[in-house]
Amino acid sequence: MNNLYFYPKLTDALKDKCGFTVGKYVFTYSFQDKSFGLKQKGTSTIKLSDPLEIWKVETEGISISKTVSIAYPHLLFGPDGIACTDAAIGICIMWTNKTLTQTGCILPESDIETDTGRVCSFNYTFDPGLVQGDLELSVILYLKKKADSVQSGEEKLNNEEGVTIGEVETVVLDFNSVYMEFPIEEYNSPNEPLWWLYFSQWEDPKVDLFDRENICLYLNPHYAACPMVGEEIKNFDLLVDIMATTYMMIFQKINEDPEDLKATQQNLGLENNSICSIMHQFIESCPEPLHFESQEALLKSLHINIRKMLEEGDDQ
Repeated sequence: MNNLYFYPKLTDALKDKCGFTVGKYVFTYSFQDKSFGLKQKGTSTIKLSDPLEIWKVETEGISISKTVSIAYPHLLFGPDGIACTDAAIGICIMWTNKTLTQTGCILPESDIETDTGRVCSFNYTFDPGLVQGDLELSVILYLKKKADSVQSGEEKLNNEEGVTIGEVETVVLDFNSVYMEFPIEEYNSPNEPLWWLYFSQWEDPKVDLFDRENICLYLNPHYAACPMVGEEIKNFDLLVDIMATTYMMIFQKINEDPEDLKATQQNLGLENNSICSIMHQFIESCPEPLHFESQEALLKSLHINIRKMLEEGDDQ
């Protein structure tokens, strides 16, 4: 224990104090010498889609752009900061592709510091075949250059070059996920209800895939009130109600083992594209928090979030 040290790292309070502004990622790809933009849904876990239905990360690769700015970078230094006064802090994006067990570092294309603050701009292209399945992007601060002399009061600060001293933001791109592509089938029959939900006999929702073999929502276009036919939404309010009820039923089934619900909420031991993994992504991507303290609170918060998410999808 004599060699174990706990150095100050970037906190949310210090980020606010320094005036960090983290721009949204812009994702594009090139096809026949032209650049096209990708739509994105989600916050901490992002699902990308191509309106032209051309792009696949395996064949077109992906380009990313991002800007990170700090209004008061000097506040990162000194006894109340995370680096010695005479040190230099670097900003980079660490990327990890778990599927291919690859990792790397993206340095800023430009890093400008003036009297009005510091602005780092990132532009990077992952060539076809370099990544697949998933991509984690973490904006981090690291000690780029150590201080030649440590001033009084700064002895508690890390002064070793290359060491990470703060994480600004982390997002995960899931290229294979069926997130927000809920398995929906049409079943036209006068003998069946307007809608119903199918569940298989799950063995382990932390492992079993979130696909139509395990979960499927059936809509019956025999009825004029059917909320969606093909890709066309005919009754928006009813679709919100059905989807909110559907997600409620999935959470209830997961909660048959409370440990599974806990794992879903906290992303503990979840296989990629499993039922619990996709539901965790859904929780993370909701514009407002879901309330699990009671069934009625959960259903209400599901209605609110699904309405916003569907409305956002219509606007794109």
